[in-house]
Amino acid sequence: MKAWNTKYVAMAVVALAAVQPASAQYWEEAGMPTRTPGPTVCYTDTVHDWLLVAGQGWLYLDSMHAYMPLYRYNGVEWDTLGLFGNKVRTAVVYRDTLIVAGGFGFMQDTAIAHIAYYAEGTWHPYGTFGDQWGSGTVQQLRVIDGELYAVGIFKNADGQLCNGLAKRVGGHWEPLPGWTEMGFIGEPWLHDIVRFQGKLVVGGNFSVSDLVRKDLLQYDGSAWVPVCDGCLHGGLDGVGGMAEYQGSLYVGGIFYHSSGNAGQSIMRWDGEDWYSVGPVGGGIQLDNYSDQYAPDLSWLQVHDGLLYIGGVFGFVEHVASPAGIVTWDGYDFCMLQGDPFSIAYAPFDFYHDTLYGGTIPEGIQDTSLLGVVRYLGELCTFTGVEEVPAAADALQVAWSPTGELALLGLADGPHTLRAYDAQGRVVLDQTVSSTAGRSETVRLADSSTLFLIQVDGVGAVKCMGLR
Repeated sequence: MKAWNTKYVAMAVVALAAVQPASAQYWEEAGMPTRTPGPTVCYTDTVHDWLLVAGQGWLYLDSMHAYMPLYRYNGVEWDTLGLFGNKVRTAVVYRDTLIVAGGFGFMQDTAIAHIAYYAEGTWHPYGTFGDQWGSGTVQQLRVIDGELYAVGIFKNADGQLCNGLAKRVGGHWEPLPGWTEMGFIGEPWLHDIVRFQGKLVVGGNFSVSDLVRKDLLQYDGSAWVPVCDGCLHGGLDGVGGMAEYQGSLYVGGIFYHSSGNAGQSIMRWDGEDWYSVGPVGGGIQLDNYSDQYAPDLSWLQVHDGLLYIGGVFGFVEHVASPAGIVTWDGYDFCMLQGDPFSIAYAPFDFYHDTLYGGTIPEGIQDTSLLGVVRYLGELCTFTGVEEVPAAADALQVAWSPTGELALLGLADGPHTLRAYDAQGRVVLDQTVSSTAGRSETVRLADSSTLFLIQVDGVGAVKCMGLR
């Protein structure tokens, strides 16, 4: 497991080191108007430059009126952007407009339910979700290739049967082809949707009557089919969140290796096989040296070339984590700084290059850090490489004046070259030939200045190219 790079922290923090626990040097409560334990939303609106936080606590206006607030931070101060009758679960910017959704049945002084958009200083309805009694929850809003999707626990959307999965088309919501005809056992609970290798993938906790299609399905253009044969094992196991990173689909949630899965609560799929993320029995654990109880790893986000894994856990490779968050660079974990203070850290997001996230009362060791907490320490850095040999014939990258690159140190013959940008996205995947230890040149169309160059999928010959 990699360690963070040691750098000087602010002078004031260093001065307090003798009297404060190590967690206080690197983490602090975010200064919100009210304590917000167990936030359900922590989202950066980059269009309006806001950080948005929604919690589960009630704000009492008087003895008769209580709401769950959505708070807004502009980098200087917090204010209240909206008052909701129940939880806000998700927020997204779609076509430069902020949209929030959840399980609320009304807002202050209005009957707006489940989903709303913010424009010209006020909230407006953005469709109807739920059954004939108005019950239902939108768990996640995702913009994928410019299109807006909603997943959750709801029967209908805009009067059409959707079974927890809907797409915004024009000015209304529609079901996706084939989804509602599958014959679910009970009501499907959907938690996330992504696109991987050109196909929509949905994850959650659900099962079809054939008992083959469950928890993780993809749309192949004509039908919803398993991502693989026996993708997710275990009757109570389920998917909480997904992310594409370095060409693989990472799936997190609550599931067990003992059920037959490749990993414990997180694993990756490269299109052909499943792999554990970190060693089984020693990667991310709720209890040290024990896989009896699975951690909850439902919050995955790629940032600056690293996969951030958040949720509820206590240990990473048998080392106590300061909170329920850790990074992964494709080969190794890196923990953030500080003494353990919380087993939870999710949801989270980055605002002005600072990490913000939520903690919960359960497992809290420092109650001053209950609620929304920001990280003041040194972030882990992207390397994306295993230890590269220091020998003179180690793989090297040579850039030409015209912006093309060649690989030095390869054996003669054909090689498979794959390049990732700083967000972990594949920007090049092709075969190159090498002669006399130098490959033919290739051009990277991406404008990133940081790349991970991988050859033949062998860790010993991975390197970074700086342009």
